[in-house]
Amino acid sequence: MRKSKGVSEVVGYLLVFAIVVTIVSFVYASGMPMVERTKETSALQSMETVFITLQSNIKKVALAQSPVRTMKLNLVKGSVSAKENAGNITVNGQTFQFGNIEYSLGAHKIVYENGAVIESTHGGSIIISEPPIFFTNDSGNAHVFISVINASGTFSAGGGIAEMQMLHENTTVIYTNNGVSSVNIDITGSSYRDAWERYLCDIFETSPPLPISIPSCNLTLVTHNVTVS
Repeated sequence: MRKSKGVSEVVGYLLVFAIVVTIVSFVYASGMPMVERTKETSALQSMETVFITLQSNIKKVALAQSPVRTMKLNLVKGSVSAKENAGNITVNGQTFQFGNIEYSLGAHKIVYENGAVIESTHGGSIIISEPPIFFTNDSGNAHVFISVINASGTFSAGGGIAEMQMLHENTTVIYTNNGVSSVNIDITGSSYRDAWERYLCDIFETSPPLPISIPSCNLTLVTHNVTVS
């Protein structure tokens, strides 16, 4: 009798242990993907804020408001790298190269490119913080302002704390307040041309595709070179 009772207790313990292990395994298997997705979402939201700060810092350096800026990046997930030649902007036949800075996490990217912050996924890309490209039309006096910011370098980092430095190289005024019969704008070579197309067509109130043309206006065109390291 005692032997049977002892066996029953062991069997009971093993059954309870097996049930607990099964439940924990199920919770772990079903819950971990959700935890990982939550971490990725949090990392992407954090990097959006970081890249908007980066946009502000590069703008200050590009406009020579500060000769150099340094900022820290906390890369809990994903990686950041700068690219020398990310695309070109062509204005009235003159082509200017720009680089970019990309944060990558799986299929998602947060990108600084030519003064804009862009978010990219499998479904496409969209500008989430605008570049210094403006259009005003006051009583028929139209003005196009384009600031080309070429921020590029050899910076690359992934995991942990990274420090990025931005250094002003030069600024060149191409046009200023010149009356022109039209302004023709195109973006080529960029992986995020769809985002640029939507943005430019929206602010200049024209229809896609690129290139676009803005009739009879004044044009201010300035280029800035910023080194990222």
